[in-house]
Amino acid sequence: MFQSLSERVRKAIEIAPSGIATLDVLDSLHLCGADTLKTTLNRLNKKGAIAGLKRGTYASLPLQDGFAAAQATFNGYLGFSSALYLHKITAEQPFTITIVTTATSASKTFGQYEFKAVALKEKAVGFQYEGALAVSTRGKTLFDCIYLPRYSIEHEKLVEAFGNARLSENEWNGFDGYVKRFATGKMAVRMREAKREIKGWKK
Repeated sequence: MFQSLSERVRKAIEIAPSGIATLDVLDSLHLCGADTLKTTLNRLNKKGAIAGLKRGTYASLPLQDGFAAAQATFNGYLGFSSALYLHKITAEQPFTITIVTTATSASKTFGQYEFKAVALKEKAVGFQYEGALAVSTRGKTLFDCIYLPRYSIEHEKLVEAFGNARLSENEWNGFDGYVKRFATGKMAVRMREAKREIKGWKK
């Protein structure tokens, strides 16, 4: 059965990894000329058939993987409540997906998801790869959640979640390193108090 060019382009994005494709990849498929491809992508985006995540990066709708799409939208690592979920520290999937960046603070909405970039400047460190996703380590996730609690969960729930998660001694050493490097005064006191609460937490 004959498929229109728009449908072939849309399908190519849909079957790409995580339903996300760049302009370069789509162009390499030789579905049409470069100018026609850009025009087709623009039309599909305006119709709501695909999402233009950022210049030259597109996702199928509905989004197949909100976390991958958020990371493709903003250069950085998944942090705060998103990292809590990905590390299975919390069970509730967030629909506001937070990306930690060096300098970009912005937000974009695609369907049911809001992607929020939070600039932590020199503190935008401490992540690992979970498959294709860059995610803050468990120790850095705790640091970030205490440092900017508005992107985290309630403090009592955070203490309970990390009490259950049981960070290893090595992970606590990593957390202590971030506290020493980035936290001073009242913030350092808040970090140490949270650690005491978590290590002393009982079911």
